[in-house]
Amino acid sequence: SHTVQRAFGTDGVEAVELVELDDHFKPIPGTEKRLEADTVCMAVGLTPMTELASLGGCGMTISPSLGGVVPMHDCDMRTTNSNVFIAGDISGVEEASTAMEEGRLAGVAAAADKRKEEIRSRLKLLRSGQFGAKRAEAKEKIEEAYAQWKKGVENP
Repeated sequence: SHTVQRAFGTDGVEAVELVELDDHFKPIPGTEKRLEADTVCMAVGLTPMTELASLGGCGMTISPSLGGVVPMHDCDMRTTNSNVFIAGDISGVEEASTAMEEGRLAGVAAAADKRKEEIRSRLKLLRSGQFGAKRAEAKEKIEEAYAQWKKGVENP
C-alpha cells in the first residue's frame, strides 16, 4: 500500500520518499516518509529480475512454477547472504497480495535481526570482565549443548 514517490542522491541513490496509496493507487497527501536507501529495485513484469541478488552473493535455485531462477531463501525471506532479505517477484512470481505479505515478513525479520545484534552486543559487554567471564563461558556451553541437541545428538 506504498510506493516510491521520489529518490534522492547526487551520484547515486541516498534516500527515497515513500507515500501511502489509496484503494485506487493514488498517493495520499501527508503520508510521505523519507528513508535512507542505496538501491531502488522495481518489479516490471512476471519474470523475476534476480541479477542483483546473484551479484550480491545470494545462492540461486530453479523453480519453474515460480518463474525460473530465484534466490534461495528461508521462511523469514533471508537469502544465503544473511544481510539480504527478499520479497515479491524476486522470491518467485505469485499474487501481489503475497508479495506485500512477504515484504512485511522480510521487514520484520530484518528489523528483529538488527535488534537481536544490538541486544547480544550489550549482553556480551555485561558478561565481560572479572565477574562476567565465567558466566559467559557457561552460556557458551549451554548454547553448544543446544546446538548439539538440535542436530539430534543425545545427552550432549
